[in-house]
Amino acid sequence: MKYTSHAQNRIQQRCIPPLVIDWLLSYGKREKSFGSSRITFDKKARRDLSKDVGGQVVKQLSKYLNACIVVTEDRDELITAMWLH
Repeated sequence: MKYTSHAQNRIQQRCIPPLVIDWLLSYGKREKSFGSSRITFDKKARRDLSKDVGGQVVKQLSKYLNACIVVTEDRDELITAMWLH
């Protein structure tokens, strides 16, 4: 996946670890909107992640599970990253 320069800046500014980006891409729920997708950790994503990496790991890193990314549908490019409140 390619990252836009905006996405690289936001990931760094918002201190979102690369591992969390990988988890979002692998387990996150995609919601389509205007040619892009917003990817978040819903209950199913958290449950699936916990099965694969272990409940203790997910518990220790739970503060990162409020991260969200936006990717383009056509180019599969990461546009931005943010925290959900």
